[in-house]
Amino acid sequence: MKPEVTSIAPSAQASAEDGQWRLFASATSADEFCRAWLALLCRQLGSVSAGAVLLESGETGTFVPIAVWPEPVGDLSYLGKVAQRALTESQGVVHRDPERALTQIGYPVQVSERTVGAVALEISVSDEARVSAVLRQLHWSIGWISDLFHRRELQEAAARTERIGSVMEGVATALRSGSLKQVLFDVANHLARQLRCSRVAVGLAEGHSVRVAALSDAAWFEKSASVVKRYSAAMEEAYDKREIVAYVRPDAAAAASADAALSPHELLARETSASSILSVPLLLGAKCVGAITLERSGGEAFGAGERMWMEALAALVPPIIDQRRRAERGYWARAGDDLRALLEKLFGPRHLVWKFCACAALILVALLTLVDIDYRVSAKTVIEGEVQRVAAAPFEGFIAASYVRAGDTVREGQVLCELDDRDLKIEQNKWASEKEQHEKKLREAMANREMAAIQVISAQLKQAEAQLALATEKIKRAKLVAHFDGIVVSGDLSQLIGSPVEQGKKLFEVAPLASYRVILQVDEREIRHVETGQTGALVISGIASDPTPFSVVKVTPVATAQDGRNFFRVEARLERAPPRLRPGMEGVGKIAVGDRPLWWILTHSFTDWLRLTLWTWMP
Repeated sequence: MKPEVTSIAPSAQASAEDGQWRLFASATSADEFCRAWLALLCRQLGSVSAGAVLLESGETGTFVPIAVWPEPVGDLSYLGKVAQRALTESQGVVHRDPERALTQIGYPVQVSERTVGAVALEISVSDEARVSAVLRQLHWSIGWISDLFHRRELQEAAARTERIGSVMEGVATALRSGSLKQVLFDVANHLARQLRCSRVAVGLAEGHSVRVAALSDAAWFEKSASVVKRYSAAMEEAYDKREIVAYVRPDAAAAASADAALSPHELLARETSASSILSVPLLLGAKCVGAITLERSGGEAFGAGERMWMEALAALVPPIIDQRRRAERGYWARAGDDLRALLEKLFGPRHLVWKFCACAALILVALLTLVDIDYRVSAKTVIEGEVQRVAAAPFEGFIAASYVRAGDTVREGQVLCELDDRDLKIEQNKWASEKEQHEKKLREAMANREMAAIQVISAQLKQAEAQLALATEKIKRAKLVAHFDGIVVSGDLSQLIGSPVEQGKKLFEVAPLASYRVILQVDEREIRHVETGQTGALVISGIASDPTPFSVVKVTPVATAQDGRNFFRVEARLERAPPRLRPGMEGVGKIAVGDRPLWWILTHSFTDWLRLTLWTWMP
C-alpha cells in the first residue's frame, strides 16, 4: 500500500524514502522487493545499524542473503550467528553484545509452518522495552515477506493449472476418435496453435529409425522430400539421446566461425529457415514410440515454460499413440509383435521369471519326448484257485451235519458234511436179507438138479447183490470229504441241517492253497499291448504293502461288457504266493508292456479317442 505524500517540501532523506516506497510498490522481483522492504524497515526503526534478509535458495536448498542494509554493504558475517539460531529454533532470537553496546535480533520468515528465511538486524539500543517494540514491529513487517511467498506460490499454482489445462486439451485432442494418422495430424495442428510454431512434425518409431507421420497444416506430404528426411533425422537425434534436443540459430558471426560438421537440427534449420527448433522424444517407459519436432521461423526461442509444457504432454501422449497403433495392426503384425516381445523376454535383459519358466518348460518337453519309461497296463484283478473241486450231493437225501463253511482251511480226507443214511441202511438190510433168501433157494435148486430154477434164482441173487453193493456204496458216499489240502471257496450248510438236496447239487467248492491263477480284466483299448509271456505286479486290496509278481500265460480273445465298457480276460500265473493270499481276493494288476516315451504315455488315451472321433465324423 503506497503511503500518503505530504505537501511539505521533501528533504534529501525524504526523497530517498519516497524512492524506496516507489520501489517497494512496483518491485518486479523478489530481490527488489526485499531490498526496498529492508530499507524501509530500517528507516522506520531508526536505531538499526545493519540488517540482512536471508531466503531459501531453491537450487541449492541453502539460505543466502538476498538483501542487505545499508548499501554498499560491508562485512555482515557477525549477523550470521543470530540468523542461524533464528532458522534453527524457528522463533525470534535476541543477542546482546556488551562490548559494542549493540543488540542483534534474528527473526524467522515462515510460510505454512515452514521456515523459508530469516531477518537479522543490529540495533544500537539495549533497553528491554525498546527491544520488545522492535520485535513487535519486525513481526508485523515480516508479513510482507510471507505475502511475497504466498503470491509466488499462487502464481506458480495458477501457471501450473493453466499448463495442466492446456496439456489436457492436447491429450483430449489425441483421444478423439479416428485413425491414428488423423489423430497425429490434429495433435500437430493443436501444438502449432498452442505454442505459436511455424510447423510441427510428429514421427513414429519403426525399428531403430523414425518415420514422419504427420505435419501441421499439411493433410498430405511427399515422404521422399528432402525436408521430410531432415525432420526424420532431427527426430532420430532425439530418439537416440532419449532427451529433449533444442536448437537456436546463432547470429551471422557465430555461424561463420562454426565447424563444417552440422547436426541434424542445424541442417533442418537451414532447410526450413527456422530460428528455433525443439525435438521431444515420446517415451513409454524405456521404449521410445516416436518424437515431436517443433520449429519457429521468427520470434523468441522456446523457453523453459514451453519445454515443461512439452515434457508434460510427452508424458501423457505416448500411451495413447501406442494403444492406437497397436489397435490398427493387422493379424500378422500382432503375431509378429507378440513373438518379438516374447523373444525379448526370453533372450533380452531382465525378465528372470520368464527365462526360468522357459528353461523349465524346455526341460519338461525334453523329458516328455526323449525319456522312455516302462509302460504298464492297469487292470482290475481277481484271484482264483488254479484247480477248484466241487463237492456235490451224490444222491437225493437230507443234510445230516455240516462241519465246514466258506473260508475254512481243510486237509485231505477231512469230512465236509454228512447226508442222512438211515433209509440207505434199511435198504442195505433189505437187500442183504433177499440175498440170503436167494442163496438158500439156489442151494435147494442145485440139490434137486432143477436147471431152470437154478438159472432164475442165480439171476435174482445177482440182482440182490448189486442192489446191496449200491446201497453200501451210497452209505460210504454219504460223507463228503476233501480230496486235497485247500480252502473252502464257497458253501455253508450250517443253516440247512435237515433240508433236502437233489442229486448233483453243488454243496462246496474247494481250492488248493499253494496254487493260484490271476484273472485280469484288461480294457479293450489296452489289449493290443498285452502279449503272452509279459510280466507285471499285482497289489491285492488286503495285502497292499506287498506287490506280487506274475507272468501272463493266456490272453482270451473273448470280451465281456461291464459298466458300459468292454474287457478281455487275461490269465496270469503268480511267481510266488503270499501266505495271506486267498482265492476271491481282488486288487489291481499292472502288466509291463515295454518302454514308451513319457509324452505318449500321458496322451495316448486322448489321441486314440480323438482319432476315433475324427474317423466317426469324417465323411
